Amino acid sequence: MTENQWRVCMDPRAIHDYHRFKKDPRRFRLLTVACLRMALPPDPVVTPVLDAVEGYADGVASRADFLVARKQVRQAMKDRHRHADLLRRATDDAMEGLSGAIEVGRGKYPKGGKAAECGLTRCVFGNPYRPTVFGPRWLTPTAVALAAGIYAERAFDRMPILADAMEEAGCDEAEILQHCRGVEPHARGCWVVDALLKRG
Repeated sequence: MTENQWRVCMDPRAIHDYHRFKKDPRRFRLLTVACLRMALPPDPVVTPVLDAVEGYADGVASRADFLVARKQVRQAMKDRHRHADLLRRATDDAMEGLSGAIEVGRGKYPKGGKAAECGLTRCVFGNPYRPTVFGPRWLTPTAVALAAGIYAERAFDRMPILADAMEEAGCDEAEILQHCRGVEPHARGCWVVDALLKRG
């Protein structure tokens, strides 16, 4: 796959296969959650489970917290919750750092979901053809605070503001600025936000 093909790829299986060599369980977990949030509507069972998977990926939820979420899924299966099997896959895959639940969720995507999944993959993994080193002068208190708020609140509508803050700090990396100002979706694990927060 060339860089141009990677940039416009709308086939989730192709782009996932390309990134699988990274073997990054945290990013795959966060990508899984982002895709499932797109596929499934907010729900009293769904949301806490996805929150637990995300917390587990980031190391802020313990194994005990994670197992509580799995217990919730088992109960949902007994009650024949309509998303129980998908949630079971999500929790099992999150424990193993796999993204198999994404494939199950594709059947529930809204229109344009596969293209959005490719966009989320680009957001989480970044451009493998252009690794970017973040200059220390770009990590201003303003930029870092913006990134922290975006991450904590999933406030990805603030990404263009983050681009402005980084540009004011001297960032002239087109890859970074275009990613922040682009139209593709963002998720926790976004490579720009992660770099500013020194995550991953």
